[in-house]
Amino acid sequence: MSEALSPVPAGPASSGSPESAPSSGLVLRQLPLPARLVLSVFLISVGVGYIAALVQLHFQHASPGNLLPTPQDAVRVYHGEKPPRPMSQIERLLEADEKLKFNGSGQMRTAFSTDSKDWESALEQRKLELQGENLEQRAEAALRKEREGERLALLAWIRAGAKKNEFEADRFDLPPDLRDHPLTPKFKIANGPTPGVKIFSLFKARCITCHKDGGKASGYPLETFEQIQPRLIPEGPTNSTAMSLTKLAQSTHVHLLGFSMLYGLTGLILAFSSYPVVLRLILCPLPLIAQIIDISFWWLARLDPIYAKMISYTGGVVAIGLVLQILLSLFNMYGKQGRMVLVMLLLGAGAGAYSLKCGVVDPYLAAQKEQVQQAHK
Repeated sequence: MSEALSPVPAGPASSGSPESAPSSGLVLRQLPLPARLVLSVFLISVGVGYIAALVQLHFQHASPGNLLPTPQDAVRVYHGEKPPRPMSQIERLLEADEKLKFNGSGQMRTAFSTDSKDWESALEQRKLELQGENLEQRAEAALRKEREGERLALLAWIRAGAKKNEFEADRFDLPPDLRDHPLTPKFKIANGPTPGVKIFSLFKARCITCHKDGGKASGYPLETFEQIQPRLIPEGPTNSTAMSLTKLAQSTHVHLLGFSMLYGLTGLILAFSSYPVVLRLILCPLPLIAQIIDISFWWLARLDPIYAKMISYTGGVVAIGLVLQILLSLFNMYGKQGRMVLVMLLLGAGAGAYSLKCGVVDPYLAAQKEQVQQAHK
C-alpha cells in the first residue's frame, strides 16, 4: 500500500493507459503523501458540502414531495407568479398554495392548520367531542372548516384596510359572507349588532407565536402593529412570488465569491493531474463557466420564464462537473492499491446513502405528498 501511495516520477504513460502525463511540470502523484491526503480530504469535504447545499435547496425551494426543485419551482422562485391584483406580502402568503414551502417566500396558509402549534391537540379534542365512525376524517374536516374561517377572517380584515384601532381593540366586524362561516369559538365575538372576530388574538395565535423574540421566525418580528404594517401594504402591480431583488443579489454575491473559490480550487487540483490536456481544458473550468451561466439565468428569468426553466439544467452541469473533478482528481493521486481503497470507500458511502434514502428520505417525501393530498381533499 505504501508503495502504491508513494510519489512516482513524471513521465509519459504507458501505451493504452487512460492517462497522459504532461511531459514536464508537477503532477498530483508526484506530491508527498501528506499533501495528497490533505487534497483528498479537501475534495471529499467539498463533495459533502455540496450535498449539504442540495439539502438546503430542497428545504428552500422544492415543492413538497420533490427531492429537488423542478423547473416549475424555478419559474415560481426566479420569475414569479403574479397575482391578479396587487397584494400585500401577508395576503399573498395566506393565499398561496399549501403545496409550497412553509416560509416567507412560499406560503403561510398552513399556519392556521397543520403548522399551527395546537393542531394536534385540537384534533384530539375534536375526536373526543364526536361519536360514531370515521372519527379521524370527520374531526379533521370540522377543524379545517373552523381554521379556514380564521384565515378568511384575517384576509377580510386586511382587505378592509387593516385598521390599527380594530387591531388594538381586538375586534373586527365580519363581512356578511363570513358571519355564518365556522370559526374557532375562542376567536368569535357574538355580542353586539354584528358578529366579529378577535383579530389581535387571532393574529397572535397564528402569527406572533413564531414571529416574536425567541420564536422560530424572530428575525421577522410581527409583535406590534407598527411591525406588521409594512407587510400589509400592497406591493404594487409587479409583485409576485419571485425572490426579492435584495435576496437575489445576496445569493449572487455568495455564489460568485464563495462557490467560485471552491470550484476554482477543485479545478486547479484537476489541472495538475496526468489526464489528457483536452480533457483537463474542458473539465477544469466547467463548473465555473456553468455557474456563471446559471446565475445569469437567475436574473434573466425576471424577464422570461424560459430562463428559469433552464436553471435546473445549468445547475445539473455544475454538479456533474464538480463530481467529475473530485472523482478524477482522487483517482489520479494514487496507484492501484490506493484506488482500490477509494473504490471501497465510495461503495461504502453509496451503501450508506442508499440506506439513508430508503429509511429517511423516501418516507419523508412520501409524508409530504400525503400531507398535501390530505390538505386538498
